[in-house]
Amino acid sequence: MPGAAAILPDAVGLCFTCRWVRTATNRRGSVFYRCARAETDPSYARYPALPMRACPGYEEANPPGDPLHEGSERQA
Repeated sequence: MPGAAAILPDAVGLCFTCRWVRTATNRRGSVFYRCARAETDPSYARYPALPMRACPGYEEANPPGDPLHEGSERQA
């Protein structure tokens, strides 16, 4: 999207690389990070405050050693 600011991992924190994150972009180009763990566990915020620096439910998406990790790109 022309003119849209680049999303930096530091601005999002752990959610940027978490397997439980789901992203949504509105018509104005804003990106929202939703925690899929919140669907089944009410102790997680549906839309956590960012940047998320610590989370007990964090799991790296496609961690090293995972066959899907090689050559994959993280889509925000």
